Amino acid sequence: MNPQHLTTPTQRLDRQERESTKGRRWFCLAIVTVCVALSVSASADSQEVRIPVGEGRFLNGNVFVPPGPGPAPAVLVLHTRGGLEAADLSYAAELAREGFVSLAVHYLNPQWEGKLQHPGYIRDLALVVDHLQARPEVQGRPVGVVGFSLGSKGVMLAARHPGVKAVVSYYGVYDLRILPQTKGRSSYPTMPVDVAAEVGAPVLLLHGEWDDETPLSQAESMRDVLLKAGKVVELVVYPKAYHRFDRGPAPGMWRDRTREGYTYRLDERARQDAWNRTLSWFRKYLAVP
Repeated sequence: MNPQHLTTPTQRLDRQERESTKGRRWFCLAIVTVCVALSVSASADSQEVRIPVGEGRFLNGNVFVPPGPGPAPAVLVLHTRGGLEAADLSYAAELAREGFVSLAVHYLNPQWEGKLQHPGYIRDLALVVDHLQARPEVQGRPVGVVGFSLGSKGVMLAARHPGVKAVVSYYGVYDLRILPQTKGRSSYPTMPVDVAAEVGAPVLLLHGEWDDETPLSQAESMRDVLLKAGKVVELVVYPKAYHRFDRGPAPGMWRDRTREGYTYRLDERARQDAWNRTLSWFRKYLAVP
């Protein structure tokens, strides 16, 4: 596929058949992926940080600084509901090698367990953006946010912090009201689709066609409300790709099925395409004059 030929807000890769080998050992694949990620993150120039977010609380994370003279634009990496993992550190390290100051932060709050859409998360993350922009390696340069699954909070953050100038969201949740697992509940917090008019950054949505935990309709709905609000948005759909198509099974999983029956499966072609698009998105919208 030639990306130069893509002109519509929603793009699909060609549907070439990719048959899986029988008996593929997904557990082993997950172990290998984690080991590689740990090796990459360990070899990068990084430092641990402890960011105050009020009320005597701190968020822990790792900052990766690109080689060469600064300052440089920054990217905040937001993990899945499982918390910070090796794949996030590896991703942040690669972003640094491409010239971005990157921060992978563990943002879950035990006090809000079971309330993963608690508005306090966005307040905390806004302070993390402040921290990034105040760092000497950044010096007020624009910040991008890349999030995975629950990390789709990056869209909300772009509606709440003017320093966020670009967002990339992998297989995110944007509206619990149409999510099969939560449909029918009586009350909901403010969701990304509710603040589309306030989003102040271009948004790239990356989603697997066969995602059975976060259906494609989530991304399609987010795209539609952003377009209606006159925002810059692009949705890329990866045929036959599932949740976590960029990293495969979560740590501790056996094979590629969760206890709830969802599929987490690595799709190498989708992973590489998504990475290339992410870099292009940040280079375009975080460029410093």
